[in-house]
Amino acid sequence: MQKMKRILIIVAAFIPLLLNGQNDIQLSQQFLSRVNYNPAATGASNYIQAFLIGRQQWLGMRQAPSTQVLNAHSYFNPINSGIGLSVVNDKLGYESSIMAKLGYAYYIHFEKSYLSFGLGGGILYKSLDKSGLRSEVVSDPVVDSYIDKSGGLNPDFDFGIEFNTEQFQIGASVTHLNRAFTQLKKLKYYETGRHIYFYTKYTFNLGLDWKLAPAFIAQMSEWPIMQLDVNTMVTYRERFWGGASFRFNDKFVAESIVGIVGLYVTDFLGLGYSYDFNPGPLKKYSSGSHEISLRVRIGRGDSGGGGKSPRFFE
Repeated sequence: MQKMKRILIIVAAFIPLLLNGQNDIQLSQQFLSRVNYNPAATGASNYIQAFLIGRQQWLGMRQAPSTQVLNAHSYFNPINSGIGLSVVNDKLGYESSIMAKLGYAYYIHFEKSYLSFGLGGGILYKSLDKSGLRSEVVSDPVVDSYIDKSGGLNPDFDFGIEFNTEQFQIGASVTHLNRAFTQLKKLKYYETGRHIYFYTKYTFNLGLDWKLAPAFIAQMSEWPIMQLDVNTMVTYRERFWGGASFRFNDKFVAESIVGIVGLYVTDFLGLGYSYDFNPGPLKKYSSGSHEISLRVRIGRGDSGGGGKSPRFFE
C-alpha cells in the first residue's frame, strides 16, 4: 500500500504542469460513464458495457451546444486490462468536433481494492463553418483565415489514473496531452488545450438495499479557471437511481442545478434522464438543458462477477 501511495503522490505532483486550453464537452451524467475523460476507467466493471448519451444544452437558443457520446468497454482477465472505444460528436454554434479514441487500462489488484492506469489515443477533427459568421468590420483577419466548412484532423491522447475500493473512488486524468489541433491555420484560438479532471466518490450503505453516494468532480482547463460539480446520488437495489448536482464556475457561483433519474428496465438495459436549470441570467433566454442516456451491460464470467470477492465494485 505504501508503494501505491507513492505512485499517487508522484502523478498528482505532475498533473498541474499540464494545464491549458478551452473546455471539453459538458455532461450532467458524466459519473455514469467516466471513460470519455479518464481512460483508466476502461473496463472497470463486471460487465461488457456500452453507454450512449445525447445532450441538448440551452434549449430555445439558436446554435446551442448539442453533444452525443458513445462509450463501449470491457475487461479482459488474461491480460489484467480493459479495452474500449469512445466517440464524441459535439456542435457549438458554427464549430463542430468529432473525436474517436481507443482506451486501454492496466489494473493492479489488491485484496479489497484496485489501481488502474489508462491511456487513450485516437483522432480529433474540428471544423468551422464561417458562412454563418458576421464580422463587425468589413474584413476580419481571424474570420477570413478560415475556409468555409474547413477542418483538420489531428492525433489526440489522454492519460488517467484511478483507485477504487468497495465504497471509495478517486481518480485524475489529463485530456489532449499533445494539445491537439495546433496546426489548423496556426491560430491559438482554435487549439484544443489540455484539461485536468479530479474526482472522488464515497458510497454509504443505508440498509434495506438503499445506497447514498456523494461525489464531486473538478474540471480545469487554464489555471485558475475551474468548473466544479457537486453530486449526490441515491440508488435502490442497484436498479433505480436519482439525485441532484450543483455546477459551479471558478468564482464558485452556481451555473446549473441538475436533477437526475434513471432505472434498469431489465438486468441489461438502463435508461437515464437529467435536466439542467440555469439560475443565472441565462434563464431568460433558455428553458434549460436535457440529457437522455442509454446503458447496456452484458455479464461475463471471466470478469470476476458473482463471487464472494468480486474483482470490481460496479
